[in-house]
Amino acid sequence: MVTLTLTVEDAKALWSAAADRALAAPGMTIADVLDTIGPREDPSIIDCITMLTAPTAIPGCALEAFDVRDEPVPAQVVHLLPVQERGAPLLPAANG
Repeated sequence: MVTLTLTVEDAKALWSAAADRALAAPGMTIADVLDTIGPREDPSIIDCITMLTAPTAIPGCALEAFDVRDEPVPAQVVHLLPVQERGAPLLPAANG
């Protein structure tokens, strides 16, 4: 499973990137873009993110699910990154 958490800081920049991606598809028109992701002034954030993150084929893999949701991160989600104690190396030495 791959999880990606985003904070949208510039909806207009997001819309522009999604519109560029959409317009690159054969036969896509600006009217199609507006129907899909909304206007730049009031973009569908979920649809823009979906447009930009939809996976392409990965050799040897079958896509089981792709889902973009607008929901807060649950309180029980914990960052699973190593924590460095003051003065200690972050990772142990390779030879012991």
